[in-house]
Amino acid sequence: MKGTGDDHVAAARAATAAGGSAIGAYMDLVVGARSWPRLLQHEVLGCWLAAMPGALGLALRRILWRRLFHASGRGVIWGRNVALRHSPKMDIGDAVFVDDACLLDAQGCTEGGFSIGAGALISRGCIVSGKDGTLTIGPRVNIGAGCVLYASTELEIRADTMLAAMCYVGGGRYTTRGRTDIPIATQPVPRVGVVIEEDCWLGAGVIVIDGVRIGRGSVIAAGAVVTADVAPYSVVAGVPGRLVATRFDQRGSGSTSE
Repeated sequence: MKGTGDDHVAAARAATAAGGSAIGAYMDLVVGARSWPRLLQHEVLGCWLAAMPGALGLALRRILWRRLFHASGRGVIWGRNVALRHSPKMDIGDAVFVDDACLLDAQGCTEGGFSIGAGALISRGCIVSGKDGTLTIGPRVNIGAGCVLYASTELEIRADTMLAAMCYVGGGRYTTRGRTDIPIATQPVPRVGVVIEEDCWLGAGVIVIDGVRIGRGSVIAAGAVVTADVAPYSVVAGVPGRLVATRFDQRGSGSTSE
């Protein structure tokens, strides 16, 4: 079984505490391989160039960052201070835009198992993490500022879906019943993953827990907590989320807010 991203961090800390190399632990966590050429490339391109301001930094990242990835399309725009971990596992489509201060982390993915489709937008300050499985963001997906996306086993967000600011999708699952003599963190339950189908809209601050599938064309109102599967073309609101309408319902204003 593959470990979570937290397991990678714990293993690196344990290795360092046991007298292992700190630079080796850094390579494992950030670069993805114990390779001095790869480390140098990451430090020069992935770190130094990430901080370069202005039009020059934007232009150089657009040209030179392509060599950091498993595959990278044309016309990709990288904002300033984007942090990359295990970038050689990532596939980036044409005309993707990743805004300032985002973290893209493919530690728990296989090569090519972290994919962002053509025309997708990752807004400022997002965390997109393949903790323990594949992470797929489809074409023209729009991820609002400050969203946190974690792939535990699987996270797939399909084409033309929109997430407003501060959404949280995925993450781990832990039992709330049973043994109390050991920490909750050591009692995980099996992880299933999250799938959000095509043309969905999640309002600001929506939380989607592990194991949920949101059907095509659904709308999730701001602040909702989605704990169960959502049928296609549903309108869901509340904590926990519940069906309040369908998109075929002609009553009401036919609009919601982010």
